[in-house]
Amino acid sequence: MLRKFLVLIAGLAGLALMTLPASAAFIQCPGATMKREITTPLPNNWWQTPIVAGLQSTDIQTIGGKPTLVCKYGAAGQIMRLKPPLQTCNPVSGGFQCSGIIQPQPQPNPIKSQGTINLPQTYMANLDNGQVTQAGADLWYEAVNPIVKFLVPQNGATMWVGGASAQGKNGCAAGPFAGSKIPLLLVPAGTHICVKTDQGRISEIRVNGYGGTTLSLSYTTWN
Repeated sequence: MLRKFLVLIAGLAGLALMTLPASAAFIQCPGATMKREITTPLPNNWWQTPIVAGLQSTDIQTIGGKPTLVCKYGAAGQIMRLKPPLQTCNPVSGGFQCSGIIQPQPQPNPIKSQGTINLPQTYMANLDNGQVTQAGADLWYEAVNPIVKFLVPQNGATMWVGGASAQGKNGCAAGPFAGSKIPLLLVPAGTHICVKTDQGRISEIRVNGYGGTTLSLSYTTWN
């Protein structure tokens, strides 16, 4: 049992090393020379001579409690940037040689908001956050009478009826968006509707059904 446990731990360690590979990179100073000059406007008849100096040396200093790469240009001053996280860097001619572990970068979430909205008639919905509210509303459930009802785009939102099949983000984005209201008689349960929200996001709603005076919608809004 102990042997199997040690083999499992070794395997997990190996997997961690595979997902965080070692890397090496040369970080070059911004230029071989730098120019320093006064940017404050000067009175008439006054002028200045900019100072131009070449790169003299590189150094790693702690500035504000953080390791910082420093390129020194003599009288022209210094250029700095923070050391890359999880990297070991050494000053060399013209820049810095760094190596270490590649830091995993967070991946953007393609979905802004997703869920179900139970929308009472005469109320509005915000598809950017899934709230039943007038603030930033994209849809209005208009009820002229018990028979004549509409979905009405709000605040510059536009939409089009996608049909019985889900269109997805790309399918919706390619559709014929319009600012016209849609009669609910044309969108029975199971119908998908593509919406471009007031914030310019692509959203797709599905009419789940009608319960009395409440319209049930499931929706996905993409970033």
